[in-house]
Amino acid sequence: MTRPSILSRVTPIVGMLLGATLFAACGSDPQVPSAAEATGSSTTAAPVASVLAQIPTVRITDAKGKGVRNVLVRWRVTTGGGRVVNDSVRTSGSGEASSGGWTLGPTAGTQTLTATADGVPTVTFTANASAGPVATLTRLAGDAQEGVVGTAVTTRPSVRAEDLYGNPVSNVQVTFAVTAGGGTATGDVQTSDANGIATVGGWTLGPQAGQQLMRATALGATAAAFSVTARPGPPAQIVKIAGDNQQTISGVPVNTPPGVRVVDAFANPVGNVPVTFTPGPNSGTVTGATVLTDPANGTAFVGSWTPGNAATQTLVVTSTLMPNVSATFTATVTQSLFDVDVRFIGEGASTAVRNAFTAAVAKWRSIIVGHVHNTIVSRAAGFCNEPWLPAMNETVNDVVIFARIVDIDGPLGVLGQAGPCLFNTSTRLTSVGIMEFDIADMQLLLDRGQLQDVILHEMGHVFGIGTLWNFQRSLLIGAQTDTSHFVGTSARQQFNALNTVSYSGPGVPVANVGGAGSRDSHWRESVFGRELMTPSLNSNVANPLSRITVGSLQDLGYQVNLAAADVYSVTAPIYAFPFGVSQQTIELGSDIKDIPLYGVHPNGRVELVRPARRERR
Repeated sequence: MTRPSILSRVTPIVGMLLGATLFAACGSDPQVPSAAEATGSSTTAAPVASVLAQIPTVRITDAKGKGVRNVLVRWRVTTGGGRVVNDSVRTSGSGEASSGGWTLGPTAGTQTLTATADGVPTVTFTANASAGPVATLTRLAGDAQEGVVGTAVTTRPSVRAEDLYGNPVSNVQVTFAVTAGGGTATGDVQTSDANGIATVGGWTLGPQAGQQLMRATALGATAAAFSVTARPGPPAQIVKIAGDNQQTISGVPVNTPPGVRVVDAFANPVGNVPVTFTPGPNSGTVTGATVLTDPANGTAFVGSWTPGNAATQTLVVTSTLMPNVSATFTATVTQSLFDVDVRFIGEGASTAVRNAFTAAVAKWRSIIVGHVHNTIVSRAAGFCNEPWLPAMNETVNDVVIFARIVDIDGPLGVLGQAGPCLFNTSTRLTSVGIMEFDIADMQLLLDRGQLQDVILHEMGHVFGIGTLWNFQRSLLIGAQTDTSHFVGTSARQQFNALNTVSYSGPGVPVANVGGAGSRDSHWRESVFGRELMTPSLNSNVANPLSRITVGSLQDLGYQVNLAAADVYSVTAPIYAFPFGVSQQTIELGSDIKDIPLYGVHPNGRVELVRPARRERR
C-alpha cells in the first residue's frame, strides 16, 4: 500500500488553522470612543488658590462601556484662572486620563475645568471657590473728611475685609479705635458682612483741632487708618497774649501793641473772626482798631495804641460774633521807660551840680521814652582806659553814666567832655558813658544859669549824638568836608519842616570847622544858631533842644517823644537874639572825650571795636 506524501498530510492542517484565524478576525469589532465621564465627583468646594484634594480624572469608553486606551484628552481651565498639571494626556489601558491636579485661581466664586477628547462629549468639573483667610482691611468710606471738634463725623469709617487676592471675607471681627485727637468711638467692634464690609457705629471727634486718627484692625490682617481734619468750633473766648500791664508814656505809642487770640470752647484758635480794640475813657487812641484774626493761629493785634493822660489806661477788645465776651488791657502812664543812672565819682559835685544833673536826666527821659536794653557788664576797675572808673559787675538797665568834677584846663577852656564807653551789640546804643567837667567852670556856669544846658549837651553825646552817627551806621555823609551833613530820615523830616528860608544844602548841616572833638559831631553853628547841640553855648538866651535833635536820636534807634522838644525854628526871626540882649557865647570846644569804645555781647563778652583817636593809625 502506498503511504500519503507529507504535503498531502500538512495542507489540510494549514487550511484549518487559516480558517480559524480568518473566523476570529472577522468576528471582533474595533474600539471606538463613545462616552466620557468623571471618575469621581465633578463638583467640589475649596478656598481660592488651593490645590484640590481630589484630582479631576475622566474615563473614555466605547459603546460597550469598555475603556478605550490611547485616546488624547485635553484639560482646559475655562473660568477662575486656575491651572492643571497635565494639559494634554492619553488614556491608560483602562481608558482613564488624569489632570494631574487642579489648582484653583484667585477669584472667589464658580471655577470650571473641562476635559475634551475627539468623538466624546466634554466633561466639566466645577469648583465653588471661597475666599481665603483675611489678609488686609481696605478703606471704603470715611477717610480724608473734615469735621468740627466735639461733633460726630458725617461719614462713619468702613472697611472691607479681603483675602490675599482681594476677595471679600465675611465673619471677620474688626475693631475700630481712635488713635489721635482724643475722640471716642461707639460700636467699635464689628463683624464683616457677606460682602466683607464692617462699619464703625460712630466717631465723635476730640477737642483738638487738626488731624485726628482712627485705626481699624483684625487678626492676621493689615490695618486701615482713617484721618479727619478737625476744624475749631465757633469762637467762644478772647484771650490776651501780648501787651497787657505795660508802662507807657502819654501821647507815645506803647512799645508792644496789644494782641489777643480768639479760641473755641476747647481753646483751639479760630481764624477770620473780627475783633475791635476800643480805648477806655481818657485812654488815648488806636490805629487799626478792627482786625480779622489770623487764619493760622487766631491772633489779632491792634495797629497801635497811643495812651491818653489818665494814670491808668484801658483798651477793651470785643467781637460782634461774641456779644457777651471781652478782654481788657491795662497800661500805666509813667514819665519814661528810659533809665539813666548817673554815678558821681570823687569830690566836687555840690548839691547845685547834682540838681542840674537831675534836671538834665529828667529832660532827656521826657525825650527818650522807651526802654532800650539790658546789658550784662562785668569789668575791672579802670576800664575804657580811665583809671578813675570803678569795677562793674551788674546788669545795666539802659544807661549808666559815670560823672566827675575835676581840674581840666582852668576857666573857660574845655568846659566838659563826654562820650560812650560801652555799647550793647544788639542795639548798637550806649550802655555805659563818661562825663567830666572842669571844676574851674562850675560856679561860673551856675551863676549864668547855663550848667544844665552844658550837662544836657554833654549827655546828648553820651547817648550817641555826634559819637555814634557813623558807628555801624551811615548817618553822616561827607565827613571832613565843607558839606558834611546828617542823612537820618527823622532828623531830615524835622529839619525840612523847621527850615523855610535859611539853608538849601543837602541833608541836615553838620559842623564843618573845629577840631576832632567838635567838627562832624555837632549841628552847624552858622545854620542852627542857638540850638543846644551846636559847638557853642549861648548865654542870656535859651538854647533849645529841637525836634531835629530828637529826630536824630530816633534815627539812632531810640524811641522818642517829639512833643517834648523845645520850641525852635531855623528861620531868621527865631534864630536872632532878642532885642536889647547882647550875644555871648561859650565855645564848648573839643567836648567829645577821646576814649575807646567796647561792645558788650548778650552773654557779657566784651570786645574792643573802636580804639581811642590817639590810638588809631
